[in-house]
Amino acid sequence: MRKVLILSFVLAPFCSSQQFPAFRWVKQADGSGSATFAGLGSDLQGNIYVVGSTKSSDLPVRAAAQDKITSPGRADVFVTKYDSSGNIVYSTYFGGAGDDIPTAMTVDPTGNVYVTGTTTSADFPTTAGVYSPSKPSLPVDGPTVESSASSFVFKLTSVGKVAYATYLLAAPGTTTRSIAVDKAGSAYVSGATMGGLVTTPGAYRSICVCGIQSNGFFGIPYSDSFIIRMDAAASKAIFSTYLGISASLSSIDTLGSAIAIAPDGSAYVPGPYSVYRFDATGSKLLATKQLPGDLRSIALASDGSVYMAGTLNSGPIPFNPSARAFQTIPYVTPLLPNQCCVGGQGGVIKLDDQLTSIQAGTYFGGVYGSIPAAIALDPAGNVYIGGSTSPRSLPTLTPFFQGFGFVSPGHGLQSTGYLAKLNGDLSQLLFSSSFGDNESFSVNGVAISPNGNVALGGRTGGALGSVWINSLTLAPPQPLRVDAVENAASHLSDALTGGETILVRGLGFSTDSRLLIGGVAVTTLSITPTSIVAVAPSELSGDATTVQVLSGSDASNSVVVAIFTASPGLFSADGSGQGQGYIQNSDGSLNTPTNPATPGDRITIFATGVGGVTFDQGYAVTHSPVSVLVNGFYCAGIGAFMGPVEGFPGDVYKLSVYLPSLATLAANNPDLANFKFPALSGLILRIDGVPSQNGLAISIAQ
Repeated sequence: MRKVLILSFVLAPFCSSQQFPAFRWVKQADGSGSATFAGLGSDLQGNIYVVGSTKSSDLPVRAAAQDKITSPGRADVFVTKYDSSGNIVYSTYFGGAGDDIPTAMTVDPTGNVYVTGTTTSADFPTTAGVYSPSKPSLPVDGPTVESSASSFVFKLTSVGKVAYATYLLAAPGTTTRSIAVDKAGSAYVSGATMGGLVTTPGAYRSICVCGIQSNGFFGIPYSDSFIIRMDAAASKAIFSTYLGISASLSSIDTLGSAIAIAPDGSAYVPGPYSVYRFDATGSKLLATKQLPGDLRSIALASDGSVYMAGTLNSGPIPFNPSARAFQTIPYVTPLLPNQCCVGGQGGVIKLDDQLTSIQAGTYFGGVYGSIPAAIALDPAGNVYIGGSTSPRSLPTLTPFFQGFGFVSPGHGLQSTGYLAKLNGDLSQLLFSSSFGDNESFSVNGVAISPNGNVALGGRTGGALGSVWINSLTLAPPQPLRVDAVENAASHLSDALTGGETILVRGLGFSTDSRLLIGGVAVTTLSITPTSIVAVAPSELSGDATTVQVLSGSDASNSVVVAIFTASPGLFSADGSGQGQGYIQNSDGSLNTPTNPATPGDRITIFATGVGGVTFDQGYAVTHSPVSVLVNGFYCAGIGAFMGPVEGFPGDVYKLSVYLPSLATLAANNPDLANFKFPALSGLILRIDGVPSQNGLAISIAQ
């Protein structure tokens, strides 16, 4: 899908005077692509800054410190500043003849940009009088070695001029991952290292907790984390210390992943399932707290509270959401045998500044999981998290987009980006939407302007991925709004397909409300104040359409929803979309745990969202290939019908298939000679490569 197609939807004006979230502008920041994303920031004037790397020679340079890429085919850092309207103030390359890859950035209130990363350049453009003007060689375990890669820090002024640039470290196994700046302009850099750090007198730790540890079979490398605090001119290290926070390769990405500076100069850094606070001199550990998960993003509130986002229930202590939390339970669907794939459940916690207790916490994510990657706070204390999620499920409120993240038919689902806004005590969702198109995408940076405008940034997937920046204006939830467009059977916020029965969730609907899909009113089957059931037009063309509700002279937000050839959902027995499926056994009775099907029997399943259908002698024939899998085994087809079914909205797709017999399975694979289906086996309907929901079961006799 092309971004310009999305823009033609989202930049269209709403037909209402109500205030809804609005796209302000969207930019590709890196030229023609082949880029990485390192960070996003804003200043007190509402300017937006983005940093990444690019191999493109067509970066839109302006007022540049370096106006062309240093070496074709190698990566340079790029820094671009946009004004609040999305116009480029300056845009520049920065780097030497090797590969220069930024890993983190920050912006101070006046618009100075600080960047750290890794370089293989021997000619990185350093400035005079800095900490390390030439590529350093540091001792590691005694002998002096010259590493092929070094870390760097540089600062650009608000007009894009180079204030300073310095090498930092050249120790093997050392990576800078985060940077923050205090009110005096002193930069703090954190990351992971395997040793070779030159520590300063009085440092908290002068010995690296790192090296190779044996598990009895082979050696496992362990790294330590560190902080280096530079003076305002980057001429010396105020302090340099190991932190004694050690991790193996499996969790090394946690080390130095974020750093936040309190007004007193103390530094908060996350570690594996923990968070730490060190004093402003780098000589003392002030506090530490175990965490209920892998929480790598951190932000400090004006009252000193510490907010962290990440994956919950993966640490040594359990997560206990606050009583008033927006989401008190993880929505991740338990997988039935041979079902795939669910990510971790993300969330946010709030701690006091002394790290003595978790004051508030909430899960945030849908049934297929979510991964927060960025967190930010606005002046009112609201919390914003961005990351990646399955396109099929996300708690949304007045969203811009839904259902994106599909790839080509037969290749399943990719992640899509998301942004959510919660109030400060994490009890109320104020906005949530997915972002991106049919490419894999993750929101990896969020920045808030003083006027409340929100910028988000991230990178599309693939070797030639690009960095994208969106600027948004968010508004409070309105009395008439669309919050989600769901498949009426699965209750997942999927892409739309022609003829699908859908459930539109929101607020403020009435008997005179009209549902528009692609700007055209469709027939509704039922309406309540919070839901509308309708059938999507049989002919949906293109990659996306809009869904909107009109009520009198008012109009809801308009949601851009992906279109796909099929978006199947299976009906469940209790209408939830999960658990026991609504399935008929061979005698027409309902399948239940007390009335199970027998392997080899005929069963009939019920679905919607199967896409285009033609009829041949009364049988419904889908335009795309269909398969049914029980516990991962293919079921031979019999025939399908389409029409009304008592108790279900719209026309229902009824498909009859044979459960595989145990004898057939054993004949095809001798290893299955003693196989038995689980009593509750997972059932999946797959059309044109797109699967129905996980967690739907058929009961099979034992």
